Amino acid sequence: MGYRSLAAFISRYPRFIIICWVFIIGMSVAWAWKLPNMVQDHGLKLAQGQAQAVERILEQEFDTPPDPVVLLFNKHPNTSEIGFRTWIQERLAAVRTLPAITSVISPLDVNTQGRLMREDQAYALIHMDVEPHQMRLPLERLRGLLDMDKQTHQLGTMQLTGKPVVQQDVNRLSFRDLERAEIVGLPIALIILCFAFRGLYAACIAVMMGISAVITAMGITSLLGHYLELSNFIINVIPMVGMALSIDFALIILSRYREELQRIYAMKGKFNVSNMQRELLQRTLCTAGRAVLFSAACVFLGLLGLLWIRLPMFLSVSLGATIVLVLALLLNVTLLPAILCLSADRVFARITRTSGVTEQQTKESTLEHSFWHRWSAIVMKRPVWMGLVGTTLLLYCVFPVTRMDLSVPDASSLPARMESRQASEQIERNFGQEHTSWVDMIIGNKDAPLTAPHLELAKHKVTQLQRDARVVSIQSQGGISDSFIRLTVGVYGEAGSDEMKEWLRQTRAEDITAMPKTIPIRYGGEAVYEDEIKHEIKQQLPKVLVFVVVSNYLVLLLAFRSLLIPLKAILMNLLSLAASFGILVWVFNEGHLGMEVSSIAIMIPVFIAGLVFGISMDYGVFMLSRIQEVYRQTGDSDTAVRHGLASTGRLITSAAGILLAVTVPFAFAEVEGVRQLGIGITAAVFIDVTLIRLVLVPSLMKLMGRWNWWLPG
Repeated sequence: MGYRSLAAFISRYPRFIIICWVFIIGMSVAWAWKLPNMVQDHGLKLAQGQAQAVERILEQEFDTPPDPVVLLFNKHPNTSEIGFRTWIQERLAAVRTLPAITSVISPLDVNTQGRLMREDQAYALIHMDVEPHQMRLPLERLRGLLDMDKQTHQLGTMQLTGKPVVQQDVNRLSFRDLERAEIVGLPIALIILCFAFRGLYAACIAVMMGISAVITAMGITSLLGHYLELSNFIINVIPMVGMALSIDFALIILSRYREELQRIYAMKGKFNVSNMQRELLQRTLCTAGRAVLFSAACVFLGLLGLLWIRLPMFLSVSLGATIVLVLALLLNVTLLPAILCLSADRVFARITRTSGVTEQQTKESTLEHSFWHRWSAIVMKRPVWMGLVGTTLLLYCVFPVTRMDLSVPDASSLPARMESRQASEQIERNFGQEHTSWVDMIIGNKDAPLTAPHLELAKHKVTQLQRDARVVSIQSQGGISDSFIRLTVGVYGEAGSDEMKEWLRQTRAEDITAMPKTIPIRYGGEAVYEDEIKHEIKQQLPKVLVFVVVSNYLVLLLAFRSLLIPLKAILMNLLSLAASFGILVWVFNEGHLGMEVSSIAIMIPVFIAGLVFGISMDYGVFMLSRIQEVYRQTGDSDTAVRHGLASTGRLITSAAGILLAVTVPFAFAEVEGVRQLGIGITAAVFIDVTLIRLVLVPSLMKLMGRWNWWLPG
């Protein structure tokens, strides 16, 4: 269906379209509130990796379920050692009575050999037969039991940690961060829209488009959670992307509709708006609707590129953001025009109360004397110097990228006050796990009984490890099943560090040269898991970038019929992205602006690249569309640039302001990954709307002149 046919259908059946959308949005509300309970962990798991294979073997062959809940006991100074042990035994006996508890590994067990206990501290491992997204209720019951004990005993304190507990805390804080962002961001976005339209009615409609897109997308994604593993990041990504894109799309369409309404008033004077709806919608959809469609295509391709990385996190985030993108597009090209058909007189009452000729003349005069027109003239008068200044500032922001430190998120992504983070850090510090990584080595094949060569290989491996100065511990007790031998090795070095990466590489290389090929050795544990995640992202990232750049180039080539404008737009986007990464390094890796020195979550740069690369094309495509429109009318490149910037400057500023209003509150989130995402997107948008749009775009377009629109043939 073309723009004209769509406009004809909307103008003929506006009430039918509104009723259909009200039904869809209403049905989505009930499911949207269930989304926080449907998400699982962060989703950084490589299904085909060795770490996952070892995890399955440990669960099936050695009765060691993955990711246990950890219960940390802290003894009070006046409690005796016997009293402390008795208290632990009683508490764990009570824990075993809870439903869903499959096993409890006590620090008092003989098999643990004191590894889980110190003089004044001990911890137990609690395994639950519960899906990750259903952990909330079992953990609440466990916390309730511990809270009751705190009120009746003074022998010590108990704290919960472990991956399931940390993930529940992350999910809970992420939802709280979302609520705070909405409370702050939506009113600011509404104020910006009121400024853009000089009226409340149009602003409320634009915000309503954003809320409708987010609610519907969260409802649909919640339903998909029954069939797919959803990352907890979608709780923040869907509202962030949905509100920003949907409100920006509405802003572009409403602004163009208002402009067309002014133009018709200028030509015809007073008339009945309802009689001209078809023509108004056709002109709006053929211009602003077309720009919105190409913008959505760029965002979609940016999100589609994330699917190259074979991790559930990127699949679920790409899926959730794509759903909200499609809904934002559909809402703004169907529901929004339908509302305008029925209430355009009320939405743009200021136009209908004034003379169209006066309004049009005022507009032309305003453009000539606007800040944007004067600024573009200043930049285009000295294009070389302005271009050099803008490029220098960008490169200065890009430089820190060379020092970027990435890591897989863990308990340290939570605020320091959180119990689960405190307990995790105490265990690492007090039980010899700090600066030490534990690697599980599994020798053998499934359904193949152990033989003498298996035992000889295990003995040879132990001897080899004992000669390795970096190995601090080797544990093999209780590590034999019918088909596998298990060795647990402690290696000096943090999981994810270059030292551990090199140790794993060397150890595997020795296995290839020295061990029988018929008996495999698999490696698992946190260090292997992080190494595989980093390798997957590093290996697939070039494919993501190539796909996004090439596909966006083809879309922009189709949109503007120019070889150089798409190339320039993509280059500017890449520079703004690199600059935003440099700011992330400066803020988090180097600890400026009052931030705790920390690593950047490994998925954040990928998310920012996938989301911002397309989102920044939103108003960029709209601005270039207007410049192209004026160029086709005048044939003068300089006039087209000045008029295009002047006519879209206020709109682009408002669009960027809305995007910042939606993303800036996430920069103050409690979960560090969300905070990094918010600051990264905020930095990229701010750089894009200042250095890129105000300086580099007009200066480069001035230097290129008519070559901007060159196309062979």
